[in-house]
Amino acid sequence: MIHGLLKLFFPSLCLVCGYLDEPLCLKCRSVLPFEPHVRILEDAEGLSLKVASGCFYEPESTLAQLVHGLKYKHQADVYRYFAPTLRRSLELFCEPSTVLLVPVPLHKSRLLERGYNQAELLARTVGRYFGCPVLDGLERVKDTGHQAQLEREDRQENMKEVFRVKDSCKNLLHESSQILLVDDIVTTGSTLLACRDALLANGAKSIAALTLADRPLLHEQVPHRDRN
Repeated sequence: MIHGLLKLFFPSLCLVCGYLDEPLCLKCRSVLPFEPHVRILEDAEGLSLKVASGCFYEPESTLAQLVHGLKYKHQADVYRYFAPTLRRSLELFCEPSTVLLVPVPLHKSRLLERGYNQAELLARTVGRYFGCPVLDGLERVKDTGHQAQLEREDRQENMKEVFRVKDSCKNLLHESSQILLVDDIVTTGSTLLACRDALLANGAKSIAALTLADRPLLHEQVPHRDRN
């Protein structure tokens, strides 16, 4: 009842078009490129990481506008629209309710500037939907700055030894059978691979990742897709 009254007196604006309705209105929701799939990332040593994503990301798209709002307008409630799609992505290779969610951390300076970590917001929203725990088990010890303009090789070099496991969380990571890194978008995958390396170095066994969106793949890179 209280939620209904708040919505009546303080209605939401759609993050994409500004329509007075929901954080993401029905019209904008209908054009989002939902396409559950799994991509396999590989590092220079040939070690792989499975990444489940709900969408493909195109610059200047409706999804791009939405992600910008999620990052800079603290609209975590929008993530609930993606939860069913993310579940279908995960079910391509694991049972969602059995995983331990670990969000990709921000550096302290970036966290102070933004006020929150969008990967943690996504992880906690997904955790509530799937009924699985969230562990803030990683910390970012180096500020790598914005990497959008860097080539893949430069990003990977830039991400070396950027993350480490928090001492208070090491035992919990050892005990988990399936760890799932969570982030908003995967581009080259260098951040996720660096997080995986930090977890592996501290005894984690089975690691995969979940992202809201993935960059479009080249034609020769065909991901596993949801056939439903």
